[in-house]
Amino acid sequence: MSPVKPDPLQTEALHREAAWLKRRRGILALLGFGLGLSIGRLLWNLVLLNSSDLPGPWMDWFRARNLLLGGTLALLPGIWGLGLRREQVRPGAGRRWPLAPLLALLGVAAIDICLQSYTGQSLFWQAVRARSGHQHQAREVSLYREEAAACRKKSQIRPGIVLAGSSQILYGVDAAELARRTGKPVYRRAVAGMFLPELAASRDFLVFHPENHVVLWLSGFDLGARDTLYADAIRPQATPTGIRHLLGAAGGAFRLRHWRTYADLLLAATTELWRSRDYARFLLEHPFSPAGLPTEAAPSDDALRQERAYEQLGSNPAMVRLGLQVLSRLLADLSAHCRQVTVVEGRVNPAYPSSELSDLSAELRQCLEDARHRDHIHLIPIEEQLLDLPESFWRDMTHVTPEGRQRLTEELARLLSVRPAESISEP
Repeated sequence: MSPVKPDPLQTEALHREAAWLKRRRGILALLGFGLGLSIGRLLWNLVLLNSSDLPGPWMDWFRARNLLLGGTLALLPGIWGLGLRREQVRPGAGRRWPLAPLLALLGVAAIDICLQSYTGQSLFWQAVRARSGHQHQAREVSLYREEAAACRKKSQIRPGIVLAGSSQILYGVDAAELARRTGKPVYRRAVAGMFLPELAASRDFLVFHPENHVVLWLSGFDLGARDTLYADAIRPQATPTGIRHLLGAAGGAFRLRHWRTYADLLLAATTELWRSRDYARFLLEHPFSPAGLPTEAAPSDDALRQERAYEQLGSNPAMVRLGLQVLSRLLADLSAHCRQVTVVEGRVNPAYPSSELSDLSAELRQCLEDARHRDHIHLIPIEEQLLDLPESFWRDMTHVTPEGRQRLTEELARLLSVRPAESISEP
């Protein structure tokens, strides 16, 4: 085989690039050092869209973290020069092309590892929240993921109450007031649209301390709200154990019919880049300002979505069966990894128009009754709740008013102060 001859044009270009770098290496190193100091001090202003500089003495520029970042950037021109010295066109160089995709794959893996770190999660999700504007779902997901990352980081985190569920518990319970009344930290793991498939998928975000008390607020509405698997809703909460629950709870025919969704979710449970892909667009579309203000048509759009939800409640029996199976698996898992699991039987507006709700609630009650025999699982049915929420305490069919929120928080605090004392006393 004849050797590959060097290209004169490429060789000349390399020499010119090396000469240019040699003349400017010192300036580039100085600029890199200054940029590192600036990034270390001004990074949070850019992330949070804060136009004013952070107050503080000039010595804040020279913190150890800033010096390390500046020193790293100052070394880049030298690394560039070493790369130019090694870059020679030699015989057989054309056969080294497989290294390019391997290096690209390693680069993507490195970025994903950095994004999974606490610093990466904190930077990313605070930047998303600052740019989410009126999009409530993005703000809720960003808070959910940022708090989950913080709990994973802290080695001395206090055990407390984990509130998990949909917007019913997110907006229906005052977490700060509940913490004050119970004397325990309250960790919210709730986000709008977190019904049973999404709740099961988020399993690894729920289990972060073996002494936690997990509280679920579930009703027939949560069982029948989904007519299919929505990858976009599950993806931001996808975790490895949670997706295994979704796979194990489904039959072979169901998995085959939704194989694309399962492939999507398995990838999301493995890589943070794919899990967070829907929210990276806020950084790309709105790098220097938040998203636009809501339009006047938004309230009517919400009403239409609710009406469609009434009509589709429990319309897919396969999804109802999946919800029951996945709830059973999730409860068994949580009971083995948490000090206590309390399932509060939820409710909706008494004026809720769906006739299927009572049948779904009965199916859910039977599933929860079957789970009561397991250790650490306690069911609080509606009959045991000293809570009256008439139609006037609901702002729509599923969410309470501020007055209803106060009553619900007070009753939940009472229930948790009674039941836990009976069941988690020290042996």
